Amino acid sequence: MKEKIKTFFCVLFLACSLPYIITLCLQGKEGQSGVFQNVTSQKTDGKQEGEEEKENSKEKSSEEEAGSEVKSQEDLDIEAFLVGVVAAEIPLDYELEALKAQAVIARTNLKSAIEQGEELPESLSQEKLLDMWGEEGYLDHYQRLSKAVESTRGVVMQYQGNYPYAAFHAVSAGRTRNAKEALESDAMPWLEGTDSTKDIPSEEFLKVTFFEKKEFAESLKTSFSELEMNEEAPLEGIEITTRDSGDYVITIVCNGKELKGEEFRNALGLPSACFYIKEVEGKIRIVTKGLGHGLGMSQYGANVMAQEGSSYKDILNYYFKNIEISD
Repeated sequence: MKEKIKTFFCVLFLACSLPYIITLCLQGKEGQSGVFQNVTSQKTDGKQEGEEEKENSKEKSSEEEAGSEVKSQEDLDIEAFLVGVVAAEIPLDYELEALKAQAVIARTNLKSAIEQGEELPESLSQEKLLDMWGEEGYLDHYQRLSKAVESTRGVVMQYQGNYPYAAFHAVSAGRTRNAKEALESDAMPWLEGTDSTKDIPSEEFLKVTFFEKKEFAESLKTSFSELEMNEEAPLEGIEITTRDSGDYVITIVCNGKELKGEEFRNALGLPSACFYIKEVEGKIRIVTKGLGHGLGMSQYGANVMAQEGSSYKDILNYYFKNIEISD
């Protein structure tokens, strides 16, 4: 098997230049794409809450230089870089058309990041992929991902001539979220929200979590030190005040303090912000629907659409509104 892998890389070396391969071997950024935190920090037409200013001009200059270096390499290595990105973002046993849709999403977000001088999405290095898949699975997985990327070479989404933030998540709560409601901003009109009931059969669609009362109270106080909690009756003073059209919690009041649904979710480590809270037999029961922030493309829903014969363009046009798909 090791000889097969060596042969495979020899073919790559014949097809690509030596600097190109060296660049790939040095890549392998840490981080996670497609999370709600990334959505709220996108540099679009309206910055969201939580963005911080750079500490000094020296840091800015350094980042700009790094951005220029990436731009100069764009035509040389962007497609191969994307193989590692897609590998980090979506289950590899999904249908090829779903992988293609993810490749276009990844390429769109990568080009947007390069254009705006932002941090690039995570791309797993060859070494990490080999460790993750093992010698037995490496060639098949790599070739399949390469096919998804190569067959969409250069294809991106655009909205009114710009790269839109192409959000994605694992499983929706039955309907993807409307960014205007979820982010309380008009900056991402292509994220309107749409029916995604194809997600319901997913094993990740419905989760039930139980907390001891003290554990529940302490988890919230750890994240919100100023929050006063009654450990004997922690649900007193807790009320979900607003939900969006996808049934995700937008705001929840805890003893007079208003929290974002995503803040509450993160404090308790919940799968999504589509949750329901109740005391059952002396414990706090939280039922959640979906996995992830719920914005943009549902990967599980995309996979079901692909199984039913939809192309990657069909999938993208379904989950993102009024976009153009072009190379």
